[in-house]
Amino acid sequence: YRAEDAEREMLLGGDEMVALAMLLGGDYTEGVRGVGIVNAMEILRAFPMTPGVKEGLSEYRKWLDGFDPSDAKGSSSVEAEGLSGLQKFHASHRSARSRWVCPKHFPAENVLNAYLNPVVDKSSARFSWGVPDVDKLVDFCTRNMGWEASDARRMLDPVVKRLESGMKQTRLDLFMSYSDNIQFANVRSKRLRSVFGDIQRAQP
Repeated sequence: YRAEDAEREMLLGGDEMVALAMLLGGDYTEGVRGVGIVNAMEILRAFPMTPGVKEGLSEYRKWLDGFDPSDAKGSSSVEAEGLSGLQKFHASHRSARSRWVCPKHFPAENVLNAYLNPVVDKSSARFSWGVPDVDKLVDFCTRNMGWEASDARRMLDPVVKRLESGMKQTRLDLFMSYSDNIQFANVRSKRLRSVFGDIQRAQP
């Protein structure tokens, strides 16, 4: 998939993708316990990321940690007439405050920074594979991993032979094709379709 497809069909830009990772969990965070993809999209609808990911998720955290006396009534009725998106969300997620559990420092600054400013190699030099230095690898394995030199060579020799034979690692994109204007997602969830419909109608 391409990012432009997700943004065109699902209105998920970069900030929304990061917010989903923060809510659902990923490489840098465990996410909000109890929140799945449908609830996460409903959160994005109620708390837009337009001001920024931190601002949007902080507003969500305030809502989650807050208290509304009407919650005690236990009603989950969602009479849509005259209600804002946030009011609809609150009405249909009254019990969520007792079920959804955020990480202690959510949305954590360091986690947001890891997603928004990933550490990547910015070198413009052409990348190429080289043949490993077996002697240095054997030395590393014996000193740091407790391997016998003979065991290390037995494990490394087949790898080096394959590299020297010119074999290349198969790329994932060889197993799939991509063409423009394909449908990015076939959404079956009625709630999820409702989210997309509301977001699209809110677009200028």
